[in-house]
Formats: sequence, structure tokens, C-alpha cells
Amino acid sequence: MKNLFLFSTLLFVSISYSQVAKVSFDTDERLINVGDTVQLTAIASGIIKGTLKWKIGGEEGKDWKFLKGFDATNEVIKVCFKKIGPVNVTLSAKFEKSVTKKENGKEKTEKVKESIKCDKKSYFLVTEKGEYSELNQLYAEATVDSYIKLVKKAAKLTENTKYAKDPFAYIWLARGLYAIYGENLDFTIGKYAAYKSAFQDATSALSKALKNDKNGFLDHSKFAEFIFEFQNKYFVEVLGEQLEKESDKIDYTKINSALAKYVKITKNPISVKYFQIACMYRLNDQANAKIALKEADLQLAQLGDSAVFSETDKLFFSRSVVELIKYYESKKQANNPCDLLKRAVIAIPSLLEEQDNYEDFRERHANCD
Repeated sequence: MKNLFLFSTLLFVSISYSQVAKVSFDTDERLINVGDTVQLTAIASGIIKGTLKWKIGGEEGKDWKFLKGFDATNEVIKVCFKKIGPVNVTLSAKFEKSVTKKENGKEKTEKVKESIKCDKKSYFLVTEKGEYSELNQLYAEATVDSYIKLVKKAAKLTENTKYAKDPFAYIWLARGLYAIYGENLDFTIGKYAAYKSAFQDATSALSKALKNDKNGFLDHSKFAEFIFEFQNKYFVEVLGEQLEKESDKIDYTKINSALAKYVKITKNPISVKYFQIACMYRLNDQANAKIALKEADLQLAQLGDSAVFSETDKLFFSRSVVELIKYYESKKQANNPCDLLKRAVIAIPSLLEEQDNYEDFRERHANCD
């Protein structure tokens, strides 16, 4: 009974914060070489002084080390990296909140400490200095033999555990294989036979490169143009060929197969999702199309500012939306095309800003005004 009485007299508990606690960090360079030193700066507010704590991925002393005079509790730290690969970084701190309790008609305020952290996966990518200079030279020579040497050397790098998560090892492999594919070789000849599936192998290598590129290093590298060229091949050669046909002669099975492959070489599968749904409807797979449509609408609504769409992604996305609307029109369904068009623009505003592209999409959107 005593416990019951105590419980009944606890009227409320309120929590207040004197200042919203925030913690983050920044650096000048995230793509670095082994042996390089980088500076990390904490960006924090509303925290308890002296509670900052850095955590660097890997083993201190073996994989990285603090420079003399710096440690895990400094607001600004300098770190030297010793190991190839991606590096996670976490910055944590403590902040104070006030908890007010009213019990038996009396208020009692207590200060309670809580933790907050900023956790960034694969924040740094550490590579070997000059490791790719030979590959760069082989590519620059631009002969079949130099491309083959490039592929062999890049393949060895991807098999080395040091480079298992290095996107640049895989992107070089993809670039070399794609160059061999572009030479239109006679693959019945002995030394070329091993590269009969060069395009498919390049697709696989590019897929692994993008998968390992957790923080967009490739998006801002010299390989961005190659990625666009490779992705664009699917759009121009596969879809272009099909979509120029009369509607009753379009092979939606072939298109759907190409779209499934494209998903492997993009960071934004949503770019082809609505096209895949249109194909499902055209192939009378209504049940899966409806499920996929709900998933796509949710993904579209959740797209944030951090999403980076390549030029080919945007071409596919605009075409995807148009193709789904065309299906609705062919079946005289009541679906409102303007709703999807407007949601697409909210997700990717540049669909309207780039006047020389996405003409069909922009014309349909203009009719919604």
C-alpha cells in the first residue's frame, strides 16, 4: 500500500534543456594518402565543457596515431593514417538536462547528464600514394595491350585485402574492361578470349566501386565522366532502341532486364523504379507492380538533399515517370499524373531547371499549371 501511495502522489515529470545540444565535425580533406596528416575540428554547442571524445576507426598506433600534443579529448585534433581503406569517425559529448519532479506538492529539479554523438561511416578514404599512377599511365597509352595490362594489375589490387573496400581499385578495373570492350576485338583469338564478357565484367566492377564509395568520393573525381558514359550506354543503346519502336512492338521484358542491370551501377535505384513498375504493368504483373509502387512513392518522399543523381540517373528518372504516366493513359486510368510529376520535381528540382533536357517531362509538367 505504501508503494501505491507514493506512486499516486507523483503528479508529473517535466524535462527542460537550457540549450539544444549539437555535435558534429569537419575537415579540409577526406581522400588522403597513407602517411598524410589531417586536422579534424569539432563543431559543438550546448555540451558540457571537457566532455568531447573522438573515436577513430581501426587500432590506434597500428592503423593511425594522434600527432604529438593531441588526444581524443581535444576540440581540434591532428591524425596521421597508416592503413589503406575507409575510416569511420565518431565524436561524442555529454550535455545536461533539467528534470523537474513534483511530488507531494513539492517540486524538485535535478540535473541529469546525457550523451550525444555524431557518427560518420567511411568518412575518410586512405589510399597508397602513387598506387594508381601506373594504371593511369597504362590507360593513357590507349592500346589494347596497355588496357589488358591495366585490367590485370587492377584485378590484383582488388584481390588484395588492403584494397578490398577501396572504390578506386574497382573503378580502374571497370574502366580498363570497358576500354577493352570498346575496341571491338575478335574474342575468338586466344589472348582476347578471356575478355569476351568485358562489358558484363565492367558492370560488375563498377557496381562494386559504387558500393564501396560510401561518401561520394567518385562523384567528385576524374571518374565521374566515365561513370556517366558507362551508365548512359544503357540509356542510349538499350532503351533508345526499344522506345523508338511502335508501342505494340516494344519489348518490355528486355527493358526490364536492362533496368535491373542499371540498378547495380547507380547509387539511386529510385531513378529507374517507376520505369520498372511501368514494365510490370505492361507485362501484366499487377500484384508486384502495386507493391513496388507503394515502395517507390515512399522512397521518393524520403529523398533528402544529400542524394546525388548523375546525369544519366536524371534522364532515367524523368523517362521513368513519363513511362508510368503513359501506361495510365493507355488504360484510361484515373490516376492523377500531375501528382507524380510534382512530387518528382520536389525530389529533383533540376528536372525543370535544365532547359535542354527532359523535354517530354517538362512539357507534361507545364500542363499541370
